[in-house]
Amino acid sequence: MEPLKKKVGRSIALTIRFSNRDPLSLIKELRRPRSDLDSFDEAWIVVDHDGENRSDFLRACGKLSKKSRPVHGVVSVPCFEVWLAAHYCQVRNYQDQRDARRHYAQIAHVREGEKSLPKDFPWDAVAEATQRCRLVGIPEPELDTQGPCPSTTMPHLMRGLGLL
Repeated sequence: MEPLKKKVGRSIALTIRFSNRDPLSLIKELRRPRSDLDSFDEAWIVVDHDGENRSDFLRACGKLSKKSRPVHGVVSVPCFEVWLAAHYCQVRNYQDQRDARRHYAQIAHVREGEKSLPKDFPWDAVAEATQRCRLVGIPEPELDTQGPCPSTTMPHLMRGLGLL
């Protein structure tokens, strides 16, 4: 994710943390007094749908928000590979995560399930990915919502970072 930090530039201090915890466990952790959430101007929590309705997660993000520090939930349906694939081409009508991951692996020339991005990942295709990350004719899901399959609310994060 270092290339993303470089694209954002120095005008925005970007901190990226990875966690394998389920979204609601992550929210519980952020509610704790020792959480450093208040040291940020805003927070964006990016999760996969994983076959689970993420409405509770999105509501919990809203409850964590303050006027001075919003917390936004970003949900990719069925999985984050929808956003990655959209950097290469229009997404397909994926039946499930496996279908989306297989398609991404084919177009990115990576092993299925690979978690690191290829060296030649098209970081400059953010604007195109914003249009291609859902089926043609389907409107972009609103901020802090879970859209239909396939879709992602990653474009809102990209706007928040000043990349669109």
